[in-house]
Amino acid sequence: MAFFMTIATLQFTLADQRAFARLSGDFNPLHLDPIASIVHGMHLLLRALDAHVRRGPAAKGWTISAGFRRPALPGDSIAVERTGGDRLALTIDAGAPLVDIAIQPAAADPGAESWPASIGRVHQRARRTPRVRPWAGMASAHGAIAFPGRREIRRAFPHAARTFGADAVAAIAAVSRLIGMECPGRDALLSAVDLHITGHAGAKHLTWRVARTDARFGLVRVEIMSPCLRGTIDAFWRPQPAPLPGIEAVAAHVQPDEFAGQRALIVGGSRGLGAATALLVAGGGGIPLVTFVSGAAEVAALRRDARRSGRRIDTLRFDIVTDPIERLARASARFGATHLYYFATPRIFTRRREPFDTALFQRFAAFYVTGFANACAAASTGSLDVFYPSSVALDERSRDLIEYSTAKAAGEALSAMLQAATPGLRILVRRLPRVATDQTASIVPVPAVNPVVAMLPIVREMHRTGSPSE
Repeated sequence: MAFFMTIATLQFTLADQRAFARLSGDFNPLHLDPIASIVHGMHLLLRALDAHVRRGPAAKGWTISAGFRRPALPGDSIAVERTGGDRLALTIDAGAPLVDIAIQPAAADPGAESWPASIGRVHQRARRTPRVRPWAGMASAHGAIAFPGRREIRRAFPHAARTFGADAVAAIAAVSRLIGMECPGRDALLSAVDLHITGHAGAKHLTWRVARTDARFGLVRVEIMSPCLRGTIDAFWRPQPAPLPGIEAVAAHVQPDEFAGQRALIVGGSRGLGAATALLVAGGGGIPLVTFVSGAAEVAALRRDARRSGRRIDTLRFDIVTDPIERLARASARFGATHLYYFATPRIFTRRREPFDTALFQRFAAFYVTGFANACAAASTGSLDVFYPSSVALDERSRDLIEYSTAKAAGEALSAMLQAATPGLRILVRRLPRVATDQTASIVPVPAVNPVVAMLPIVREMHRTGSPSE
């Protein structure tokens, strides 16, 4: 019978994410995106090890294996449980597994000197932009990574540094930089590690090389070697959707004045469908006002792109769930909105705690029902054309999207009732297919529509049915 004992409870904030990025050198946006980040896998491992060896025995060597079963999100309450003398489990929500860890004392590593000291130039300075490494060159990739400083490592993980040695802990932290910044790089998702530590051995860097690739799953196995740490890391190469084209490229698909007179309030327009809509409207001679919450850099880039081409995109920082709706009403009135496109959304693919998670449904409903109703009321001044993006998930009845689909169905019903009850309000509802955005990227390729392609016929339909004023 397994014995379970909780030895620590972990919770990570965005500030923790940034601190580990500075320590390890892993600045992959997957961990720093304020909207859709996940916790560094090696940070989870190191925090768990630090708790486990608080009163651990000394040894000449250690073997550590970890499987990362699902990502941890900032804000999650994560239990570190000892499930036996040599096994740890990181869980959330009454036992849902995140990471499984096996750790055992071992003899000194006889293979620690089997590689040359370096198989490439040592990258001393951590880059801030992850390498975008194509699959074609993945199998031959190799190099060397410098370690973080010992003082910072001892401060962050004091018990692990005392037990394994600061350099070994630094090497484990450097694995995060290797996977997230070098190979596979930007498009990496950590899957598993199998490590052998030589306790308190001195080292300043590790060498690495790709040992295996499997194109069927995007699997990349990386071998690492240093005097204090050797082993293998498995990661998935998860190609990102192509970035949106610039406004000039988008404008080539529309007439210069095709959307002239359209003043489009786009709620949730910093990326994805909202950004594509802004580019289309501006490219066709209209003027969009894009709201955003965390995507300040993205909307600034949209604004600059439009300005360089002699067009205009206005922006407004506004949270449809938490900010006073009167702010949006005043901004919409000043802007003179003729159209409203509503794309505000929380993270879509998330974990649930029950077969139907009431809290998750309420989160979706706050955006897709209450927020939408408030946006319509704020922008409506007698005549307004509105687009509400629903989803084919309602037709597909995916068990993983029950709460999302139910909230979208409620939004569809709300749209029909608002239109019937409000003179001058016209609401177009379309069930969109899966669209290629950062929210829908996956390890196994899934068909997804380009956002510009998805929105062009809708913007045209909205313009035809509306009554834009010059």
